[in-house]
Amino acid sequence: MLSKKNRISNRQLLKKLYEKGKQYKNNHFIFKFLPSIEPISKFAVVVSKKVAPKAVDRNKLRRQIYDCIHKNIDLLKTDIVSIVIVKNNVTEAEFEDLNKEIVDFFNQNPLHVQ
Repeated sequence: MLSKKNRISNRQLLKKLYEKGKQYKNNHFIFKFLPSIEPISKFAVVVSKKVAPKAVDRNKLRRQIYDCIHKNIDLLKTDIVSIVIVKNNVTEAEFEDLNKEIVDFFNQNPLHVQ
């Protein structure tokens, strides 16, 4: 699980990310991100009811994604704040595929993505 210092809890920051954040898409995720003001990266994961109607399934996905982020957060070259939005096709994906897509996002310099 991602530590509390790496999770976004500020609603104003979430709103700012949705409105002004840069966007990066891949097969299973949409990343909305901005440079971090603090010297630490922070993340939030959003899993819609359309993706997984049962709360148990949504929470399991959220935990898996937070685990992928936790394991690979050292790959980030710059500190960012980001929302990870899960797409509809993620339910049939394997954990390794999700991990690979998060690592791909982290390996590039996210702030230079167009």
